[in-house]
Amino acid sequence: MSWSTIPVFIILFGVLVVVHEFGHFFFARFFGVTVYEFAVGLGPVIWQTERRGVLYSLRAIPFGGFAKVAGMEIALEGKAEPKPGERLFRDLPVGKKVMVLAAGSLNNLVLAMLTFIFIAAVLGLPDQLQSERALVGFVEPKSPAWEAGLSAGDEIIELDGQKITRWEEVARLIHHSPEQKLKIKFRRGEETFTREITPFYDPALKAGRIGILPAYTVKRLPLWEAIRYGVRVTAYQLFAFPVTIVKILLGQERAQFLGPIGMVGVVDQALKSGWYLFFTMFASFNLFLGVFNLLPIPLPLLDGGWIVLYLLEHFRKKEFTPEQKANAQLIGLLLIAAFYLAVIGGDLTSVLRRLLPKS
Repeated sequence: MSWSTIPVFIILFGVLVVVHEFGHFFFARFFGVTVYEFAVGLGPVIWQTERRGVLYSLRAIPFGGFAKVAGMEIALEGKAEPKPGERLFRDLPVGKKVMVLAAGSLNNLVLAMLTFIFIAAVLGLPDQLQSERALVGFVEPKSPAWEAGLSAGDEIIELDGQKITRWEEVARLIHHSPEQKLKIKFRRGEETFTREITPFYDPALKAGRIGILPAYTVKRLPLWEAIRYGVRVTAYQLFAFPVTIVKILLGQERAQFLGPIGMVGVVDQALKSGWYLFFTMFASFNLFLGVFNLLPIPLPLLDGGWIVLYLLEHFRKKEFTPEQKANAQLIGLLLIAAFYLAVIGGDLTSVLRRLLPKS
């Protein structure tokens, strides 16, 4: 992985955060709610300026950001008394509260859709294989291929003792060899490498996979067709995400969650593969952030959790106590932290396997 990938990843993540938080910020201001600060990043302030009563800041840790809205403070911090002239988020009717909370994710989904339209109209969609040879176009981070050391641009020349001349030969052998150790030989420039690789069984595909895609040429669509494509792909993935979560829980699909390290790996592979995959990855990150934040888990940490909480308060015509909100938020925080640590642990394990191949 090139070190230049890290600043690219930081910029991309910053864009996702700015777009998401701007949704909260815009609708809070639109409904007349006081906004104290709009920040990109977390931690110590690097730069700040104040305009029209709002403090805009850039902070040292790039993995995050926030819009500090009056009356929307974290339950664990308790309620602060309003200052003269302030309008609080908690005083909004429930419909407007939901709009403010959902706006961040909706912004990410709109940006994803616009990115898909841009890809189809300007960059082009996959049309045909770039070559009859088995050229690797993309390698999924945390996959067997990635851990074995394969990268975009490599050419597979031998698999399980058989000479490889076409991509179809690679696909056939891998699909028929789930959970079986194979010897793979690939060429990178003037160098040749031999590794041992074990395809995993993909329940959705009902075949073995190692996590690679071929190199291909692309074809641009007319603008109207590109718009239809962007809307269709965004809608499909929007509904496919919760279905995938259910299938993972039922063991019908393989979980492939990525932490920051894995996401940097995706950016690195996408940069090597070309602009189509790079912007497809960017759109996918937006979709994931948007949908994940809207998951209706009744724990107030994600936006979806707060939406469920406010709707429950509305229908029961009674607010939860600050202690109940704090306890629910603490449970949500612990669950998210545990999930996050597990994902990072998987990222580190995968990186070590890539850096220290067994053969």
